[in-house]
Amino acid sequence: MVHGVRPATILFDLDGTLADSFALIAGAFRHACRAVLGREATEAEVLARWGLPLPLRLAGLDAGRVPDLLAAYSAWYDAHHAALLRPFPGVPAMVRALAGLGVRLGVVTSKRRGPALRDLEALGLAPFLETVVAAEDAAAPKPAPDPVREALRCLRMARAGAWMVGDGPLDIEAGRRAGVLTVGAAWGALDRAALVAAAPDYLAERPEDVVALASGTSAVPPPTGADAGASAPDAGASPAVPSDAG
Repeated sequence: MVHGVRPATILFDLDGTLADSFALIAGAFRHACRAVLGREATEAEVLARWGLPLPLRLAGLDAGRVPDLLAAYSAWYDAHHAALLRPFPGVPAMVRALAGLGVRLGVVTSKRRGPALRDLEALGLAPFLETVVAAEDAAAPKPAPDPVREALRCLRMARAGAWMVGDGPLDIEAGRRAGVLTVGAAWGALDRAALVAAAPDYLAERPEDVVALASGTSAVPPPTGADAGASAPDAGASPAVPSDAG
């Protein structure tokens, strides 16, 4: 609850926020580089463009081999999915608690729709999520505001009273540009300093902090220099009441 108002909608990033999937994603990326290009990916290559759609990340290895890299990545990801994918501690309880408060929940991810839906089912979170906006569903990926706007449009919810929760600067920028309140998910951040520098409206150290913030049971202080409220949206942002789903 912020300024005495409980959020009506909370949108979550998937990887690094709900799903502890770094080992799975990094392993698949390394395998694709090894299998297709015959070399080991460097640590910098593994982390480069993190949070962007997979084809854009793979293009950083070899722009001319993206289809082959994607096929190799997907094969390894599928083979190790059950063993390596897990929710962050506290995430299932957080999602259940927020749903119990009557908050509308959704996911905004740069992941492809098929893997995203399968991940959410495997994590046991799918029943609580009313919409999933994946890489195929928006004109431009995060940090553009399009995926956040699309999720609100699908839910027929206003940006006022909506939050975007994510572990990376792309999530925070997308939420800010869409005109919603932003919450940094520090529990899954690969680069905490970069997340704080992105100046989310609030920084949650644990999933439980999101519930406390939403319910008003405790105050979670914003990072130094962050405004406790959503920034003005980009020009052309969704109106106060999003249009009907098309």
